[in-house]
This record gives sequence, C-alpha cells and structure tokens, in this order.
Amino acid sequence: MKASFTTGPCVLPIICVDHFRKVKRTPTIKTSDDRDIFEVLNFSEPGADQKDHEWPKQDKVRKMVDLLPEDQREVIILRHYADLSFKEIADLTSCSINTALGRMRYGLINLRKMMTEKQIAL
Repeated sequence: MKASFTTGPCVLPIICVDHFRKVKRTPTIKTSDDRDIFEVLNFSEPGADQKDHEWPKQDKVRKMVDLLPEDQREVIILRHYADLSFKEIADLTSCSINTALGRMRYGLINLRKMMTEKQIAL
C-alpha cells in the first residue's frame, strides 16, 4: 500500500498533462447559443440508395401509427416526430406524466402486436 501512495504523486501530473494535450488537440467550436458545433451539424446524411429504402419503412410505420387509438397515437407522434419530453407532452395533452408514459407504453405494445399479426419486419 505504501508503494501505491508514493507512486501516486508521480503519475498524477502525467495524467493531467495527457488530459490537457488531448483537450488542446480537439478544439471546441461554439455556436451563438453556446452549443457545441458538432451537436448542431449532421455529418451522417444518408445517401440516395439509403433514402430509397427508408420511405417504404416510414410509410409502413405511419400507417400503423394511424391505426392506434387517438390518445396513444398523439403521444407517440409528439414524442418521436416532434421530439418532445414527456413533461411537455403531459402539459400539451392536459394529463399527468405517468398517463403520458402509460399511453406511450401501450401504444408501443399495440404497434408490436400489429407488426407480429401482419408479419411486418422493418
């Protein structure tokens, strides 16, 4: 135990220097609203061949979502397409967060049932 205590002060400055060298190599660029530029930019745009394969999948999912009960459909659309938090969904739909979570859960369960019944694979 004594050896690890004596080597600790020697290793700590090396770890600190390595950290600052790494930070120095990767500069951060901030936007005007103080967000990292790599959070804003999308570098992984799908190619034309990938886009052609995505449309049928999106159409299938959209048709299945349209078959859900209104309350479940509303929560799924607000969560996945509008990218809202459950608190925001609860405020918009005038229900509690737990109710919004439950509607989401049952909506996803119903979507899975539809997929197995119709033998749809995405």
